[in-house]
Amino acid sequence: MANRNLEKLASIDAQLRLLVPAKVSEDDKLVEYDALLLDRFLDILQDLHGEDLRETVQACYELSAEYEGKHDAKKLSELGNVLTSLDPGDSIVVAKSFAHMLSLANLAEEVQIAYRRRNKLKKGDFADENSATTESDIEETLKRLVGDLKKSPQEVFEALKNQTVDLVLTAHPTQSVRRSLLQKHGRIRNCLTQLYAKDITPDDKQEIDEALQREIQAAFRTDEIRRTPPTPQDEMRAGMSYFHETIWKGVPKFLRRVDTALKNIGINERVPHNGPHLFNFLLGWVAIVMVIQE
Repeated sequence: MANRNLEKLASIDAQLRLLVPAKVSEDDKLVEYDALLLDRFLDILQDLHGEDLRETVQACYELSAEYEGKHDAKKLSELGNVLTSLDPGDSIVVAKSFAHMLSLANLAEEVQIAYRRRNKLKKGDFADENSATTESDIEETLKRLVGDLKKSPQEVFEALKNQTVDLVLTAHPTQSVRRSLLQKHGRIRNCLTQLYAKDITPDDKQEIDEALQREIQAAFRTDEIRRTPPTPQDEMRAGMSYFHETIWKGVPKFLRRVDTALKNIGINERVPHNGPHLFNFLLGWVAIVMVIQE
């Protein structure tokens, strides 16, 4: 069983290398993360829908990778033949499988970005937010403005103080990702991060791997859109979830990074945080303007 799993991972790994050669040359962890998630998902797909459907999805994936790598028209024709031969029910499952696989690939890339940032921090490429550069691109952007475009640090600071950001929040069922699905994706991301921690024990690794499989299956079995029309209250709850899960956490962290980047170009002042913040909602029949004064 162990040898079989290694063979499957090696096969998926090879296909991924055809699809993402540029990323592989930069850091191999992305392929490792992606191969693990796809392997776990294909096992789950087989448990839910049978070995034949798993083989169909994997065949489509491999043909796509081969066409992308070599641009062989025969492979594209083979892929078309496989897809057109499917009955409507299997077509839906295959399409949903690829949508889910793309989501898993995005999650793998997010974990990879965080991994690379931590490595750079350990190597001294970036320092603590209180005293030096952050792991974001803000630092490099401000340095280019001052160094390459010859803007003064004060000009950069004044421009930042006058920036406005208009957030458009929608809870329309065809445009928003369901909150439950976002939560499952967050847990998959956390499991993947923990699974590759250096100090993990074999028992912990098995438990986290099992949790990862549960979350992948739960996400796959969650419908991406609601099948019943949401009420205005449902739409408002969906819109407010962006505040609870994204804005309240992300905005303060981002502003701290901006302050750090400014400090590194010689500005010891902070971007003012005491102005009114306007959030405009257009959620179905509900239109609300919230003014939050810090």
